[in-house]
Amino acid sequence: MLNLIVCGYNGAMGKMLQECISKDPDCKLVAGVARSAKTGTLDGDVKLFHTFDDCDVDADAIIDFSHPGNLDSMLKYIKKTKTPVVIATTGFDEKQNKSIEEVSKEVPVLLSHNTSVGVNVLIELVKEASKLLNNFDIEIIEKHHNRKEDAPSGTAKMLINAIKEVIPESNEVFGRFGRNCKRQSKDIGVSSVRGGNIISDHDVLFCGDSEVVTLSHHAQSNAIFADGSIFAAKELLKKENGLYDMKDIL
Repeated sequence: MLNLIVCGYNGAMGKMLQECISKDPDCKLVAGVARSAKTGTLDGDVKLFHTFDDCDVDADAIIDFSHPGNLDSMLKYIKKTKTPVVIATTGFDEKQNKSIEEVSKEVPVLLSHNTSVGVNVLIELVKEASKLLNNFDIEIIEKHHNRKEDAPSGTAKMLINAIKEVIPESNEVFGRFGRNCKRQSKDIGVSSVRGGNIISDHDVLFCGDSEVVTLSHHAQSNAIFADGSIFAAKELLKKENGLYDMKDIL
């Protein structure tokens, strides 16, 4: 039985994780951490905590879909308890990413801006297309709900990095505006849309002189991210200390 702590317990993804974990016979949710929770309260059999500073529950792994503001206390808990963690939160700054990297020297850490299996396949397809269509103009359009705080999305950043692995001289351009926005030959154009309840849509356009190739991923439910993170937590227990992403476990 895999005992899990969910960070971001009361958020949209936290609630989806609760549902998906309840359906998995190999998993048990033992604690939840949420800024809206009162430490020591119970949700059924699940013990809740305001932050990881208060958490006194042991688990086999943590799944984090929350906010960058929770990172410091979570990393302190991880260092103390040596608990593997799947981090799917986005919006970390450079200092926070370095802190995650440091902790990964002591415990297995999977950091992914998108835990969907389909998105990670998309990334590999984008790499291959970038090789084969290296003279095409590349544009990324990402769409999310109106509550998302950071832009571009973490998944868009993953797609940018995938392209730059193949075309290192490329340069990302975000949200063109004004009179002097003519495309340069190695630009990766990135546009962000925020509206309604869009879960997560990503389109990568390879635009040639007389044709356009589009690679797309459209999420129809948050369950794909929850299920992917649970799968990642199970696989992470088989890993040595280190920093991993989804492609390392697929």
